[in-house]
Amino acid sequence: MTSSGIFKIAYPYFSLPDFDSFLISLKYFYIFARIFKSSIISMKNNYKKTKNVSKKQPSIIETTPHAIVKKKKSDRWFYVGIFLFAFALYANTFHHQWVLDDYGAYKLNIYVTKGFDGFKDIMTKTYRHGSGFYTDNLYRPVSQLMFATEWQLSPDNPELSHIVNVIFYALSCVLLFSLLRKLFNRYTRWIPLIITLLYAAHPIHTEVVANIKSRDEIISFLFILITIHSIILYIDKKKTGYLFSSFIGFLVALFSKESAITFLAVIPLTLYFFRKANLKEYILIMASIVIPTILYLLARQTVLSNYPSSQNFTVSIMDNYFYNSDLLTGWATAIMLLGRYLINLLVPYQQVCDYSYSQFPLTHFTDPSTLISLVIHLALLVYAIMGIRKKNPVAYGIFFYIITMSIFSNLLYRIGSSFADRFLFVPSLGFLIAAVFALFKILKIDISTEAPYTLKNHPIVTLALMVILLLYSGKTVARSAEWVDQFTLFGADVRKVPKSAHMHLYWGLALRDKGTEYEEKNKGETNWNKVQENDKHYYDSYWKAIAEFKKGAEIYPKYSDCYEQLGLLYDQIGVKSGNMAYRDTAEHYFLQSLKYLPTKATTNSNIAKIYYERGDVQTSKTYYLNAIKYDPIFSDGYFNLGSCYGKLEKYDSSFYYYQKCIELDPKRADAYSFMGLNYTNLGKLDSAIIFYDKAIALDPLLYSAYILKARTFLLLKEVDKAKKLTEEAISTNPFMAEGYLLLGQIEMIKQNTDTALKLFTRCSELAPNAANAYIEKYKIFENRRQIDSAQYYYNKVMQLKK
Repeated sequence: MTSSGIFKIAYPYFSLPDFDSFLISLKYFYIFARIFKSSIISMKNNYKKTKNVSKKQPSIIETTPHAIVKKKKSDRWFYVGIFLFAFALYANTFHHQWVLDDYGAYKLNIYVTKGFDGFKDIMTKTYRHGSGFYTDNLYRPVSQLMFATEWQLSPDNPELSHIVNVIFYALSCVLLFSLLRKLFNRYTRWIPLIITLLYAAHPIHTEVVANIKSRDEIISFLFILITIHSIILYIDKKKTGYLFSSFIGFLVALFSKESAITFLAVIPLTLYFFRKANLKEYILIMASIVIPTILYLLARQTVLSNYPSSQNFTVSIMDNYFYNSDLLTGWATAIMLLGRYLINLLVPYQQVCDYSYSQFPLTHFTDPSTLISLVIHLALLVYAIMGIRKKNPVAYGIFFYIITMSIFSNLLYRIGSSFADRFLFVPSLGFLIAAVFALFKILKIDISTEAPYTLKNHPIVTLALMVILLLYSGKTVARSAEWVDQFTLFGADVRKVPKSAHMHLYWGLALRDKGTEYEEKNKGETNWNKVQENDKHYYDSYWKAIAEFKKGAEIYPKYSDCYEQLGLLYDQIGVKSGNMAYRDTAEHYFLQSLKYLPTKATTNSNIAKIYYERGDVQTSKTYYLNAIKYDPIFSDGYFNLGSCYGKLEKYDSSFYYYQKCIELDPKRADAYSFMGLNYTNLGKLDSAIIFYDKAIALDPLLYSAYILKARTFLLLKEVDKAKKLTEEAISTNPFMAEGYLLLGQIEMIKQNTDTALKLFTRCSELAPNAANAYIEKYKIFENRRQIDSAQYYYNKVMQLKK
């Protein structure tokens, strides 16, 4: 048994899938521990030197230049330690791949993948426009500007972006400690440190840090901290320059994620609890955050005004299962879910990337879970209100949690998601502030600067906090390891939420992609046994994916995405296996999907493909036109319309749509290949060869380009060149029957009938339903006057045509 296997059995709580990553993290933990130990010794020595000073003296000592220098020096080690600690927790994400929303926000977003050239589109279009969504009502350009920059520097490299995520998260934790030191300056520095370390290690944050897309959360939080930090410095130092910093900080926070708007309430609350400011200062401070808010809202409205459909923004039941429920049911369900959030914060035993229909139930105010959650939250609110006058830090933490959580609660208004771990990224700070201060208050431990809490004088509390920190850290490392790729993440999460239709869809997609990987391995594979083995895995993965899509449709019978995927997989299995009955099943599922969601571009495109290959080009064209109507940047739709018009011999239209496809996807090799086919059909053979060469240059393994170019050389009577190209085609994929058919036909021209017969036989072995191979063999035996053999192959052709 491997060391990883032993670890999983001994400590199932951690469930680490990547033991090497854990060892790397331990290395960073060791470095952190050494630094942490040095800091403790330094603080202990400082405490011994000052323990005989009278109770009134600490405030004087704190303000002397020498004391400030010493404090800065000791704090420096805390900053380094916090950064390394947060960095180490997520070091195992550096080699992770694209996952979940990374595709729509980043990898498959055409504006992001333009690099610097996409900046203008990112600033002037909605968040998901570049990935084909036109009813999107989000405007978050900052994170996508960062993504575009990273793509420009290192295209299609998720590793770079994961590292950037972790660095900014670690920096946020450092800045958080610095801010808490300023806010809680009446308390021992251990309180800010404990809160910061618990925040850095809390497993609820894994979705944000491990998912590249959630850069918007991290950057927004970082600049919120900068904003509050600047405001506190303005109050303390009376320098108006800090107001400019708060202005810029809040502007960037809002342009990163709109939820920063809740700090219009949190910031004045923070000033009330921890600083004394006069009316003029309050006015200036509020102006420094209100003006950025107005600027953001104006910019957002300007962008959204170009999208009339965004005014009709609707939310699927799959994303927010009570979005369209009545008011009381919605409130009751939202309150119940708020209780779930508190459970996840208190005991983060399980995180899931998607909690959707129907993992959680609809509830009413008679439901015990709703009532318990309501009572707890009302009690917290009452306690917070009672603590306002005394400026109780527990009350501040509660208010911070409630205010920042309000925008995600679905109580004020319904949002696009019913429940998500990432929504706790900022509110969890309020929870931890309240929890830490409440703990020391309940234990009656003096945490003021006059009688500071130390590791030595409260060993049991210290040990308990260290155990919690260790458990949090272990769970965080384990959970972040599950975000390595879609197959690992969805495979882990589907078992945790078996009632979630969405998770069954995601797991089905991961299985489908795994099957596609096996199919890709066959490109260029020359070992027949290996090809057969890959095909076995391909079919196995596809049938498992089909089972998951059916489970999703059982949970939600109107789930159009599941029906679309069922149609897609049955279609692909039918083509690969040669069993066209599967294509009838595929057509059924595509029509079922369009019944519930007729505006889905990919579904329209997929069913159009079936009609095209049946020869019903007019019906196919109609569906492809629907596809680009519903998604004007859908490159596949333009490509396939080019094929339809080419088939109808309307070559001007065909060239137009192929060109539109290339504009959206400049590396689309097969678009160049089929433009070459148009030129071949028009008799412009020299132009045709130029386009085939472009296709081959873009994709040296594009089998069809070699075949089409070879056929063009046959038209030019250049048989040897045609033969060489066909042989190159076969070398790219030795198991494509069409290559052997064409090579056989070339050998027939060269009058090498015996060789041709062997090639036609090979074609029939690879594609038993290929009628052309039998026709050619029929011709050979008829010319040889071998009547029985000729009759046999003639009958085979007739059977296939039935």
